[in-house]
Amino acid sequence: MDTSKVWHKYVKWQKALGVITRGTDMRVVLSKSLALAIASTLFTLPYFHHLISEISYRQRLPQSTDSLTLLLTQLLLLFILTFLSAMVGFSFSNRYQLHGLGDPSALVSSLPLVVAGGAVITVLSYFFFDRSFFEISPVSYPRNPLFLLSYPFKRAFTDEIILRFCLVTIAVGLFKSKSAGVIFVSAFAAIATAKYFHFIGLPVGLNSIFLTQLFIGFLANLLLGYLFVARGLLYSMSLGFIFGMKYLIMAWLL
Repeated sequence: MDTSKVWHKYVKWQKALGVITRGTDMRVVLSKSLALAIASTLFTLPYFHHLISEISYRQRLPQSTDSLTLLLTQLLLLFILTFLSAMVGFSFSNRYQLHGLGDPSALVSSLPLVVAGGAVITVLSYFFFDRSFFEISPVSYPRNPLFLLSYPFKRAFTDEIILRFCLVTIAVGLFKSKSAGVIFVSAFAAIATAKYFHFIGLPVGLNSIFLTQLFIGFLANLLLGYLFVARGLLYSMSLGFIFGMKYLIMAWLL
């Protein structure tokens, strides 16, 4: 093998990446993406375990399926997905004039507003959705302590890395507009909740419970998207963490 040709191709590839990502250091991108992907996978483990346990309990898994193998497979796929999503976010933040992670020091002074926004959405969700939905599907509100403590971190890391850091970044690049990118992903994320309704065996249609969830989900994702494009990922992660505490609150209220 001609090492000079290999090196020449490597240099050309590095220059091409530099142009595409506006000079982003890919070694830093790889290390940060790896750290976020590992954290996301660990925090999502209790959530996946809960879902698989529910599927097994409802006898929706084939008898030949091993729950542990399924769990490990899903975690591996999640790791790959969050790793690639984080790479997209870190690589293209400069190109699309986004804030990346954002300024951690400025986040402290903004936390009261973030908490207030999270509280408003949580209260709306409780009064207009959760009280009714609990009667329909109490299993959707787990009381397992490990799940309740880890779910806010899952919301903060997994959901925000995939939806905001990756999809909003891509949407901003496609639409050439931050507002359009946020609205598109917010609508997509809200509609995607239909999968959970199918999972628990509820009909999806023009009924009040689904439409309410659709509206609240869109509103929550819109707020998360705005924080991401206006301030950075750490801000949307903080709000996502507050949203994730809903189940801890519901375990006490319901």
